Amino acid sequence: MKHPLSARLKKQRHLSALALALLAGCGSSGSDNDSGNGGSPAQASLRVTSVSSPQGMASGGDSLIQVSDAAGGAIDNVVIRLNGRDVSAAFRKAPNSGALLGTVTGMSNGENRIEVLDAADPSVVRASLTLTNYPLQGPILYAPQEQPIACETHNFTIYPGGPKLSDAPVTNADCTVPTRVDWVYHDASKAGTAVWQRYDPANPPASVEQTTLADGSKVPYIVRLETGVINRGIYQTAVLGDPVANPNPTPQTPAKSWNGKLVYPFGQSCGGGWYVQGTSMGPVGGSTASANGVSGDFNVLNDLPLRKGYAVANSTLNFFGQNCNHIISAETMMMVKERVAENYGPILYTMGWGNSGSSIQQSMIADVYPGLIDGLVMFNGFPDNTNIASLEGRLFYNFQLNHTKGGTTENGTFAPLPNAPYDPTYDNATAARRAADASLLNWSNSDIAAVSGFTTYHSVRQQASFWAGRLDSVLRTPNAGDRDNVMAGAGNSSVFRAIIGNERKYSPANAVASAPMGTIPTAGYTPPPVSPLQPNPTGLRPNVADHNKNTLGIDPATGFGRSYSANVGVQYGLNALNSGQVSMAQFINLNDKIGGVDIDGNHTAARIQPDVEGLKNAYRSGMIMYGGGGLAQTAILNMDGLNNEATGAGDLHLKFFHYMVRARLKAANGHFDNHVMWNGQANVAAFVQDPHAHAASPVLPPRPAYSGRREIVLEKAFDSMDRWLTATVNDKTSASRAAAVVRNKPADLVDGCFGASTPGAANDFIVEPQTFGGFNTVFLKGNGTAQPAGTVSTGATPSRCNAMFPASSYPRFEAGEPLTGRVVQCQLKPVSAEDYAGYAALNPGWTGATRDADLARLRQVFAGGVCDYSKPGLAEQPLAGTWLRVTGPGQLVAGQPLQK
Repeated sequence: MKHPLSARLKKQRHLSALALALLAGCGSSGSDNDSGNGGSPAQASLRVTSVSSPQGMASGGDSLIQVSDAAGGAIDNVVIRLNGRDVSAAFRKAPNSGALLGTVTGMSNGENRIEVLDAADPSVVRASLTLTNYPLQGPILYAPQEQPIACETHNFTIYPGGPKLSDAPVTNADCTVPTRVDWVYHDASKAGTAVWQRYDPANPPASVEQTTLADGSKVPYIVRLETGVINRGIYQTAVLGDPVANPNPTPQTPAKSWNGKLVYPFGQSCGGGWYVQGTSMGPVGGSTASANGVSGDFNVLNDLPLRKGYAVANSTLNFFGQNCNHIISAETMMMVKERVAENYGPILYTMGWGNSGSSIQQSMIADVYPGLIDGLVMFNGFPDNTNIASLEGRLFYNFQLNHTKGGTTENGTFAPLPNAPYDPTYDNATAARRAADASLLNWSNSDIAAVSGFTTYHSVRQQASFWAGRLDSVLRTPNAGDRDNVMAGAGNSSVFRAIIGNERKYSPANAVASAPMGTIPTAGYTPPPVSPLQPNPTGLRPNVADHNKNTLGIDPATGFGRSYSANVGVQYGLNALNSGQVSMAQFINLNDKIGGVDIDGNHTAARIQPDVEGLKNAYRSGMIMYGGGGLAQTAILNMDGLNNEATGAGDLHLKFFHYMVRARLKAANGHFDNHVMWNGQANVAAFVQDPHAHAASPVLPPRPAYSGRREIVLEKAFDSMDRWLTATVNDKTSASRAAAVVRNKPADLVDGCFGASTPGAANDFIVEPQTFGGFNTVFLKGNGTAQPAGTVSTGATPSRCNAMFPASSYPRFEAGEPLTGRVVQCQLKPVSAEDYAGYAALNPGWTGATRDADLARLRQVFAGGVCDYSKPGLAEQPLAGTWLRVTGPGQLVAGQPLQK
């Protein structure tokens, strides 16, 4: 038996119970802990936990272990063993605590047992812990791992102006390279990306900036930057350090300037996020000292947190544009955080941060994997990556192109243009056919906006192109033939990162090179897809369903990931009909012709039938975010950082998504007290209202510019979330973490919007509950469906914030779905005149034979019935539990039940 931990520890004194509880709270084992009956009374109850692997899942053969005494006293006369091997020598007194900290190494894959034994009588086990160790490259939570993966270390720049992570492409299966440590400094004499320079301790430069920490002290702005590969993704960790006095910090000798807090930025997008390692990381922005102050830099060197003393960690697999799978993202984050703890010590809290697809990851991960992220700072976000609005943007766009007169996709009359510029080829090619077709009704762009719910028609175009490309597995050449090719090109169809060559991409066996322009399927006939690629039916498929096929399951008929999209029974434009914006003939015409898409994203005359198994798994796994899992105990600051949906340019980052998060929290938990919403911080130029706007929107004078607020507000958001999380982790009086989060929300952290006066002025912030509302007709009376209390504003006069920064509606809300937006496929009910009471009130002549004929036609269009939004959706259910593991296609194992 080796020496017990006694002589060198016998003079230790205990901390306060609060301080020890803080340290112990950084990691709980989730495994067994036995207390022995030997030893002094102060040590009658010891506890052993993994600080770096709080869910009992370790990786890479090591784990940071803590042994603590419930009374907070010093620990002596113990021997610590791993699988029977004495590892006591690895342990030292924790900084500022009576606990012991030590990194145990040499764990085998599978179960490992750590035991704290009484030194005088090793047969007495005072505490024990079982950890399951996994390979450093995974998998842990998502198995089997997706194949193939394109390695990109040779394209990854370690820091601006620095070397690549590897000199040549890596060919090993896990994309691994040796881990490296670099020291960089913030150069006070430079700007832009050049602010980061390599630091040479042997030749210290004179231009090292001094940075002020959160406690007011000043230190040289020098950063320890570690780069390597974990879970097949390139990871980085960064923290202020001293390359001379402490070049290799440890949990027992941590970096002096680190405040114990971790910021974890996530990366945006989703399209292109398949089969790659990636080269970008999530930015933070919000700092004039950043290389890019507005949006931040796509690496771990984020100025806003680093200069204040926070650690920053990230991975390329936490960038949704490189990995659009929330479970792989969570798995990677868990493993990278493990590395941070093993390098630097216990993490007090983790703040998530990010825009767009970054927000998607934050909300999904926080709900399914509670404890990975303690607080979310979300911009321009979404509850999940199930954006039905994008698919429906594509449907509305195809409807307009092929089944209407009068409307045009031309947008040259208004600037700025949306992402996809107008190409008149398709319009011109089909204009004569449409003009000669007496069955087609006249539709203006404003009519299309009205039935879609979007404030401006151009949001239809944005949804139809850029984001809906995630649904389109076939690479299409713009205007090469059929009607699906008008929204085409590499950015709008078959979206991959450049490292995936065309020879690896999926192409249907029946693909053809060209087809007659504007071909519309007749009943029972669908023309073959048009693709410039050779047929490759086993190629890589770029869509959310196939990238998440282990979660959703595999369709035995196709071998593809199960779909979870559906639109049977949706009465598109119902509110526009009932508020007098479109006619009954238009309403029937739209719902008769809008159709759906098939598994490849091809437009179909029939609506999308649900895959019930895929839909069920989407709900159970959190791909359709629930809100009643870990989000109930998470601090959330949700912000709109764009404010451009009314500018005429349109967008896919629309405000209703922000309110969906709030509505789901309310529906699942009965409150949204842990959710704060800010609007109006975007830098937006002055603009004139879009002439193609929703017909019910008022004609406004030129809108004033809102500028100069973005960086001010981002820093305010960062500091506000820090105060919230710091108070929460210091609160040990609550019965639950959820209660602590609500109780410790700062009194001045409340809903509101910016724009009252000069940016940064004391009265610039308007305190006002943020509710889903604006000018459009849908908000005057609601959409006919009950909404979660406190989430939707109705009435003719918008609130002050909603008047300045109105929100648009969206297709499903216009169809009567609640704001929660969780119903993918509704349950059905028979067509009934009651649904059209608003139309009847506006049209007293809608009686007798006219009404009967319209209802009969509607029963033909909706042969199976229409949506009944008073009932849950088909297969709708809560999460299967938290800390889910996917062990095979469609096989979900819950680590913990939902909290009640």
